[in-house]
Amino acid sequence: MMTGTDDSPLVEEGGPKANQYRLTIWHKVVFFMLGLISALTICVLVRLSNRLASDAEKKALMHFRELSSGRNGHRFGH
Repeated sequence: MMTGTDDSPLVEEGGPKANQYRLTIWHKVVFFMLGLISALTICVLVRLSNRLASDAEKKALMHFRELSSGRNGHRFGH
């Protein structure tokens, strides 16, 4: 029976296998990338939403300016 100089158990004695450590590192990398992609997606969606809201606000403002200046071809109620 061989013993290591550190406190971690050996593979032969039922300790964790080497590929289990690689698996947890891959999990960390995958979850990090997933989180990064999620954050970027949220940023893009927020920016798109702000742009659409700004465009709608400009369109509504131009519409009300047309109504107030009387350049509209129809009257209210007809």
